[in-house]
Amino acid sequence: MTQNVIILSLLLAILGCHDHSPQMPTPPTAASVVVVDRLDRELRFEAIPRRIVSLSPSTTELLFAIGAGPQVVGATKHCNYPDAATAVPRVGAGTLESISRETILSSQPDLVLCKWDTHQPLVDPLTRLGIPVIAIGPENLQALFQEARLLGKVLGRESEADALVNSMTTRLDHVTSLVEQIPPRERRSVFYEVWDDPLMTAGPNSFIGELLTLGGMQNIFADTSVRYPKVSSEVVVHRNPEVILAPSTHADQVSVQQLLSRQGWSEIAAIREQQVYLIDGDQVSRCGPRLIDALEQMITAVYPDQVVMMKGSDL
Repeated sequence: MTQNVIILSLLLAILGCHDHSPQMPTPPTAASVVVVDRLDRELRFEAIPRRIVSLSPSTTELLFAIGAGPQVVGATKHCNYPDAATAVPRVGAGTLESISRETILSSQPDLVLCKWDTHQPLVDPLTRLGIPVIAIGPENLQALFQEARLLGKVLGRESEADALVNSMTTRLDHVTSLVEQIPPRERRSVFYEVWDDPLMTAGPNSFIGELLTLGGMQNIFADTSVRYPKVSSEVVVHRNPEVILAPSTHADQVSVQQLLSRQGWSEIAAIREQQVYLIDGDQVSRCGPRLIDALEQMITAVYPDQVVMMKGSDL
């Protein structure tokens, strides 16, 4: 008798589970996706990550550019583009020392995107806590395109990632076709100031160095193998660039007048001819979706006359 009561109770419980009340929709899931990050780590995802923490501004921009902005639940102090990114809770300033692991954990992420070099010490601790981490950080346009497609694959945004890459590639092809019209004898020598104290520039293996090359400019430090080498003022003076470019911000706002009045630089051709220009720091200092915008700014600054004469140019 007791056994019959137990069976009846179980049957009633099972039947009670099959009511006709509205059911919450099940979020779409991805088939198993496998990717390899910049640290050569193979990661497998059985479902689309829904809560993402981004530890660099360029990555945050990329996420929003492929339509994954609503999934971002944590970002850094400097993640300021697009406007919607400013409303995302902060997990630190972006440097390894400033990032709060506790804040990352409180965000309950199912994916953390970090820079493969500067944030590498975070990878193993977060992974041990069961949080998937993808280490990324492109250093040229082709790597940026690859990582856009990688994130598109993981986040179920493949068509959006393809559209972004195709749009950037089309613009890049147009810009470089215009630059090819500049005669070699008119290609100008350029010093790009990445940072002022210590004085640093962009080598050819950096994405900024790549922009200089794509823009038809002669990088006066094209002979270095270091991505962002420290250089001396004396060497800059000796190499005598025709143009000086710098981002609009270092630690603080940069002004053209600061560069024009820098001690010991008065004999540089760029200073004498006042050929000093600032490029939007957020665009040119991030290997992200707005990098072609930065390239267009650089070309317009260095070759204003040629840009005007370039038939069909939309720079």
